[in-house]
Amino acid sequence: MKKSNHFKIVFIFLFFCGASINKAIAQDSVEVSPTILGLRYFLPENKVPYIIVNTKKKVGRKFEPVKNVTVNVYVNEATANNLLGKITTAVNGEGRIAFPASFKNTWDSLTTFKFVAESVPGKGEEILNADLTIKKAILVIDTLAGADTRTITAQLKEKTGNEWVAVKEIEMKLGVKRSLGNLTVGDAESYTSDSTGTASAEYKRDSMPGDEKGNLVLVARVEDNDVYGNLVVEKPVSWGVKAKVEQNFWHRSLWSTGGRAPIWLLTIAFAIIIGVWGTLIYLLRQLLKMRKIGKAYQQKLTT
Repeated sequence: MKKSNHFKIVFIFLFFCGASINKAIAQDSVEVSPTILGLRYFLPENKVPYIIVNTKKKVGRKFEPVKNVTVNVYVNEATANNLLGKITTAVNGEGRIAFPASFKNTWDSLTTFKFVAESVPGKGEEILNADLTIKKAILVIDTLAGADTRTITAQLKEKTGNEWVAVKEIEMKLGVKRSLGNLTVGDAESYTSDSTGTASAEYKRDSMPGDEKGNLVLVARVEDNDVYGNLVVEKPVSWGVKAKVEQNFWHRSLWSTGGRAPIWLLTIAFAIIIGVWGTLIYLLRQLLKMRKIGKAYQQKLTT
């Protein structure tokens, strides 16, 4: 009797757990949050900055991109004179706006920028708003080569008055550019600038293959910083191993021209050709013999 009661309690418990899980899943599958508008600032190689606009919404427990949202981006204030650009988000929910040449004077005169984004709503839609404040900064990368070690250094410098001042306690990534992404130069994933504003890392990627001259590209990155945004700078160095390009064009291989095909492949091909044509010639000779024998037999019957 006691065992039966225990089984009933376990069954009821599992039933209510399953009902709760199904309810949560049903709520997640139906619940859709409003569209979120976001801004990200990028400065590649200390040259022309650009803004990435992204639109997304939460569906259930994950975010999904929202396409075909038209957004105006302004500098400092949302006025026609301060319009930086207008974009429509793509399938991935993103759009890029580069600084036009007309904003060069504004860029040179200011040290802090505020970017304001407003969507162009359709019928029955609400206006989406977002803003982002960025301090003007540049990223500098350099190298120190000693007798036994090689060191990469990087500094993030912000504009203060007419001078560029190094910023301390900034997290950045130091890596080597590869075809599938950047490979960190040392053991750590990121490095933090010290009291002098310098982040340094010992280069531990010896014997890494470079180009034909042995050149590699070092990369310093600041990613999604709340004050300075995203900055990246590169520097070529001759710390790699020279790539040896093997010329196998004239060697016998499956992908060479007909005259350079492997011997075994040519042997098989010629054997097949000889076998086919030999069989055809043999059959043709047998037919001719049969015809000759038939004529001789016919003449013998007539005589």
